Amino acid sequence: MRLMRFLSRTGRAKPKTIEVTLKRHEASPVRIVADAAIATMGALGGRLVPLIILDTSQRPDIEELIRVHHASKGPGDVIHQWVRIEGHEDACALLLKFIRPLEATVVVEFKIVKQGVLIDQVLRGRGLYIQAGRKGDRFAQDLGRPKVLIEVGDTGFSESWEAIFHQNLALDFQQKGLNRHDSLKAAAEAIGELRKLFSLRMPDQQS
Repeated sequence: MRLMRFLSRTGRAKPKTIEVTLKRHEASPVRIVADAAIATMGALGGRLVPLIILDTSQRPDIEELIRVHHASKGPGDVIHQWVRIEGHEDACALLLKFIRPLEATVVVEFKIVKQGVLIDQVLRGRGLYIQAGRKGDRFAQDLGRPKVLIEVGDTGFSESWEAIFHQNLALDFQQKGLNRHDSLKAAAEAIGELRKLFSLRMPDQQS
């Protein structure tokens, strides 16, 4: 599996193409079947972060990881990196390598136009929740279902993401009939509105 990795903290260096060796069952990106946005008092400063429900029908190891992590109620170790998968120009992916309480590697792919708001939330909220599920599952159906909060720190991807998000949204608007100037403006306005919508946070526990 070939991945393009964003290495620069300033975003100025060119991305480097690297080879990432994954086990056979880990190589395919895990599909997002549903999402929500939640803020938890005392976690990540109360910022609103996305919760994504992953289709784990072919990945029982992820279900077990989430179950054990949730049951332990303790911190786990995970290494994360934003990547681009060769041949998937319309998407960005988050590579998660869990070290404990269990070892597992998960590649979560986000379609830039359709799910770019989730990437934006992860970057701005500096985290996300993952939950195991199946097609048709919704967060509201079972609020107590085990989930894992993952802190996603700065890897240097944020600056690159600004250009990626804007360019892909503008291209989508162009394909829908807007000219280049209007599509660039519409993309900027759409991103601004999305960020206003998801700028909420829970009050501090002491307030």
